[in-house]
Amino acid sequence: MSETKNVVGGNAAMKAEDRNELIVRSKDYKKSNELINAMGIGTALSQKLFAVGMLNMHIDETNNVVATIRGSQLRKLFNSTSGSLYQHIEELCDQQMKGSTIFQWQLLFKDKEKGKIEAHQVVTDAYFKDGTLTLRYNNFLTDKITNLKKGYTTLSLSETLSLKSIYSLRMYEIFKSAYDYQKAIKKTIVCCVIEYSLVELKLELGIITTGGNKEIKAELEKEYPDYERIGTLVDAMGKKVDNRYKEYKVFNRCVLSKVKEELNGKTCIEMDYESIKSGKRVVGVRFFINRRDLSDETVTAEEFNEDDILDDLYEIMHENFKLSELKEILRTADYNSDKVKKSYEYMRNYNIEIENSMAFMKECIKKEYYLHPQKSFERKNGTLLQNFMQREQDFSELEEKLLDN
Repeated sequence: MSETKNVVGGNAAMKAEDRNELIVRSKDYKKSNELINAMGIGTALSQKLFAVGMLNMHIDETNNVVATIRGSQLRKLFNSTSGSLYQHIEELCDQQMKGSTIFQWQLLFKDKEKGKIEAHQVVTDAYFKDGTLTLRYNNFLTDKITNLKKGYTTLSLSETLSLKSIYSLRMYEIFKSAYDYQKAIKKTIVCCVIEYSLVELKLELGIITTGGNKEIKAELEKEYPDYERIGTLVDAMGKKVDNRYKEYKVFNRCVLSKVKEELNGKTCIEMDYESIKSGKRVVGVRFFINRRDLSDETVTAEEFNEDDILDDLYEIMHENFKLSELKEILRTADYNSDKVKKSYEYMRNYNIEIENSMAFMKECIKKEYYLHPQKSFERKNGTLLQNFMQREQDFSELEEKLLDN
């Protein structure tokens, strides 16, 4: 059983870094309702980075919002379950990568005055360098991110980070925004009810995309779009447009039921839903939204795993080793990060240029050379002399053995 910390009552022995993480996790952040209700979607990681970035942002000379986030903070706030967190972030920031990157995150905004739909890229620049992530947002979004005085929803960072599904993240924002809005108007409400046609809901979740279709765009620009017609247009486009979970039973099993489980188990939102039918055909979904008080619940520290170890080592050793090399080194040390760190420090203080760092590190770990502190080297008549004991093994023999591995 993994050891947990009760952070509600406090812990005098809690480390400073754990306290800092708790402080950050306890923070809320504001997000404009215009952003929340805009169609389009990014990856779950890009949405979480946006949330963390709201606590680490400034406006640059070009009126762009820039978020700068330390890798050490990301490592502690995120729970990466498939591969290293740093590797995911690097891939997310790489425009050459196939698949989803943060640059593909676009939002569709409806200008009610002009009656037009506009698509805007969310992040214009992103790079992860020296253990620090920098994100620069489209200046079209600046007034929708900073100095929010009205038309925003307050969201919990800890709840956002706890959600794994991108659809859960999206619905968390939408439901929280709708509930808070209705409560502000009615003061007291028992339950917030929201209805969506299936097509509208899938558009909101990014499950259906427009594919640049002018007819779909024209329909969405209307004050009251005909979602039934949009659904017909999407069906006619076939593989030219993304339209996953076409059958309701699949959509219900893969999306709605999982969103319900996550939101009810991890956030202040309590939700239930039912299908809306026209005859036997499901045409929409009705959601019932309520809030519950989480103040009395105990928050536990996340379980430490291999990804945490790799991220920690990468932060220290990324100048000398690739992530794949660190994984191999860590396996050599039987996942003992302390051995890796001591061997790395030993290597950095080595008095002679090392030609094969990987071989050196692995041999150092296996033979525990770091347990024998080095003394200085001297040269005499071009010959290297050692003034230290290293398991009674001279340098030439050690170097030859390292290079052979």
